[in-house]
Amino acid sequence: MAGQIYRISEKGITLIEALVSTAIVAIGFIAIFQMVSYSVQAVDVSNERTKTTYLTSMVAEDLLADKFSDISGKKLYKHMYDEGANSEYWAMNSCSDGSTATTASNVLKEKEIKWDNRFSKRRLKCDPSNVGQKSLKVFEICETCHYDNADVLDKIYIGKMKVTIKSSGTDSAGNARKKTKFLYFQLH
Repeated sequence: MAGQIYRISEKGITLIEALVSTAIVAIGFIAIFQMVSYSVQAVDVSNERTKTTYLTSMVAEDLLADKFSDISGKKLYKHMYDEGANSEYWAMNSCSDGSTATTASNVLKEKEIKWDNRFSKRRLKCDPSNVGQKSLKVFEICETCHYDNADVLDKIYIGKMKVTIKSSGTDSAGNARKKTKFLYFQLH
């Protein structure tokens, strides 16, 4: 008789044991799904940052390639400095579809059309409630300029490309975080 009782207890698992094991497996799957969701979001943010870095570098290369072009009797970099002396020369503060213009009157207008298209919604994700800023400013550094530096004997022109994009997560107020990237480059 003792042998029969022993065999009855070996016959299988109880309903409670089955529920506990199911709960443990479910908790594991929930953790895995959260990890996958976080990974997908991290890859998405990384992709946007990579595209932004690439596009920002392309703007610098555009300017360096044509920096000696003549615009209204001035070199490209000098014209950009004069036009944007008190603010950014070029800026995009909205979710733009890009430029629809197909022709430009000069090299600089052609570049602006290209930049509008590069930083449009077609290439970078854009959330209208959390718009990132994209801008280009040119600075002039010389001995007697606004930015004084007695060691500089000739004028130096520095370009600053600024791009603000959505970052992962939210801040304490529940707003999406932003990350601002800067690229400084010497034009002349």
